[in-house]
Amino acid sequence: MFRRRTVRFASLLTLILVSTAAASAFGYTVDRKLGIGFEQTLTALPEASGLDASTPDIAASGLVVQYWNRHVGLEAIVGGRALLVRDAPIGWAGFLTLGAHYNVFRAPMVNLSVGLRVTAGLSRPVNVQTNATQPMRVGFSSEIPLRAMFFLSDHFALTGSVGPVVTFGSSAGNPLTGAADTTTFSLFRGGFSGGLGFVVFFR
Repeated sequence: MFRRRTVRFASLLTLILVSTAAASAFGYTVDRKLGIGFEQTLTALPEASGLDASTPDIAASGLVVQYWNRHVGLEAIVGGRALLVRDAPIGWAGFLTLGAHYNVFRAPMVNLSVGLRVTAGLSRPVNVQTNATQPMRVGFSSEIPLRAMFFLSDHFALTGSVGPVVTFGSSAGNPLTGAADTTTFSLFRGGFSGGLGFVVFFR
């Protein structure tokens, strides 16, 4: 597991270096631009599936809205899911992430930023075997993402992030992780599998 995350982190750094070396003579700016796209938070886990008692309720990835003013970017990420089973209660989960980023390095085709994000998740899971609702789950996480934004044009960019994550939830379980009544700290949690996205910018 550690080796895979190390390789992913090294891949991110390689992407930055290669993109910088291959960049053209002009640069991209996101000053006073609004962007809409898809983003995986670092809390997101690719194996999260189902709304039963034994798995995480939601992978914290979804619609992202960004606004940049000079080197500072503000963003909100929102997502949700529902489990529809015949003759059973509806299981659901949702989350909201708010964050801010600061560009610490700008190359002709790549911006490297560091930020802070907080996520709140809420769910009403259903055990798919017994078709019974489980106790309401509430969970939180905070992240310090190191994010590379690779521009393919003035209006489209791919993103990749790594960074530390702290999560904590209630005794009923954290809908973001599936863990019950625990506080966890993860360094480079998820790697690239929990930090990929894209943004379309509008002037």
